Amino acid sequence: MTTKPYTEKQLFDSLISQSVYGVWIALGKIQNPMTNEMSVDLIQASIQIDMLDMMNSRMHASLTDKEKEYFDKVLSELKMNYIEVEKAEDAKPAEVEAETTSEDSDDSTQETIEESEK
Repeated sequence: MTTKPYTEKQLFDSLISQSVYGVWIALGKIQNPMTNEMSVDLIQASIQIDMLDMMNSRMHASLTDKEKEYFDKVLSELKMNYIEVEKAEDAKPAEVEAETTSEDSDDSTQETIEESEK
């Protein structure tokens, strides 16, 4: 507990901001301050988005119109970014597989050339 009293609005904003910050880290949009790396953890991002969604639905009736609008906007933005990152992550294995297949065929071609030179 702090010695300086904070308003409920300040505490509310801080709680939302902390959660949003965690989602941005999990989506690989900002650097993780603990590891100094950027990596994607879709499970963690999903959990944090779901927690914010639950808080919004549970608190919705007691929020002001501005708070509702802010919360809805934040959730919408996080969900859109989640989908964007999820699609990019889903596309990665195909890219890696295509590169691996290309490298494998290059290796086999090189092996064939080397064998024919013997």
